[in-house]
Amino acid sequence: MSAPGSSADTAFRVAERLRGKVEAPWEVFGERLRRYEVHLNGGSVEMARGPIELEGFGLRVLRPVPSGLGVGFVATTGLGDEEVDRVRKAAEEFAPFGHSPAKAVVLPGSGGPGPASVESVDRALWERPEETLAEYVHALLEATGGRPEVVPSFGSVRVTLGEATLANSSGLERAYTQTLTDVEVAVKAFGGPEGAPPGEYWVNRRSRQLDPRGLREEAAEWAQRAQDARRAKAPPTGPQRILFPTDVMTDVMPSILGFRFSGAAELRHMTPKADSKVAADSVHLWDDGQFPFGLGTAPVDDEGTPSGRTRLVKSGEMGAVMLDLIHASATGRPDSTGNGRRDSIDFAPWFHFTRAPAPVTTTIVLEPGKGGTDEEMIEAAGDGIWLGQLGYAFPDDISAAFGGEIRIGYRIRHGKLAEPIRGGTLGGVLIAAPGDPSILGSVSNLGSRSVLSGHLSAPTMQVENVTVAGDT
Repeated sequence: MSAPGSSADTAFRVAERLRGKVEAPWEVFGERLRRYEVHLNGGSVEMARGPIELEGFGLRVLRPVPSGLGVGFVATTGLGDEEVDRVRKAAEEFAPFGHSPAKAVVLPGSGGPGPASVESVDRALWERPEETLAEYVHALLEATGGRPEVVPSFGSVRVTLGEATLANSSGLERAYTQTLTDVEVAVKAFGGPEGAPPGEYWVNRRSRQLDPRGLREEAAEWAQRAQDARRAKAPPTGPQRILFPTDVMTDVMPSILGFRFSGAAELRHMTPKADSKVAADSVHLWDDGQFPFGLGTAPVDDEGTPSGRTRLVKSGEMGAVMLDLIHASATGRPDSTGNGRRDSIDFAPWFHFTRAPAPVTTTIVLEPGKGGTDEEMIEAAGDGIWLGQLGYAFPDDISAAFGGEIRIGYRIRHGKLAEPIRGGTLGGVLIAAPGDPSILGSVSNLGSRSVLSGHLSAPTMQVENVTVAGDT
């Protein structure tokens, strides 16, 4: 499926006014955005607004300084001649203070390899944004309503249509389109003879597409989890066998691996040593900037380097690191891996022109194994815990640790899901030095079907001896 063409020329117009005035190298990244929002109160629409329109650009200049490279970056929503001139002067003034150990950076030119054809646009949403959003909200309210003891509590659905443009002093000009969706829903369960407090289940979903198919089945699962939260007991304390579905690990793996496997971490001597053992033999990890409908998918990164795939882990051993142009130069490598992104994994914005490029993951891909379906994984596990949802997992890029409250999970007894659990905490260290315990080093089984959730495509993981603090 080919994406709609971009009509935006933000970066091109700014670049035209910079040529002959700004010393090379420099680059301009521009965005033209339209955003639509629907906010829900219970089972009805409380407010709808849009389009909210935003256009802006960021200018980066690279200048030699005595011990490396100076980086000046300034962003604005002003596109007039006076504002462009102000940004140009400010970027030059800031450059000596934005120090990088890179020796020199050669920006991609127009004669380089062309961008890949990628899937990053929901075509229905692009062509009929208001109608498609309204249809989705209607399907969502229908799916979550009609249950006597479970009601939708609150929610919102937000969509963004983005046109990105990039131009630089080497003559490069690129333009592409993207769609982004944010869905937030909470359902509340109450009533019944047990007299327990209401139970609630939250859904937070960020993706490229807005697809109402399967909402009814999903809403039934949300309702069941909200009801189960009312009767759930605290989990047992101690090391446990845990089954992690993709929706749980998407809050952990991209954030931690995105830093610990990057050029930024390598400069700080925080990446694993080359070919060292960082995971179980069954673990194969990629960063894939071309993954269909991945949040980081684009034909080129935000510096103009074509997107590609970087093998991070092969058979449990450390592979390559993710690089932008500056960190490639600083670590003595000839090329960027296409990870020069203006994004944030932990607190992702809907606009990116206000951030300078950095080595950021696109989509972390964990190759599936031979564990079968989730039902087969549960049967093979025998006993343990199926983790349905953590509270915010607080992933720490420096220590590679994470931990959060168990909002809902289920004991696994004799190969079947049993009573619900809630409360207590679960955590661990995602990757560690060879010989030290870690989540990826303790993977004992991988499902056969991958699920895309946020910046992660992965199957369900079975991990041994995960620390759980629950009842005594």
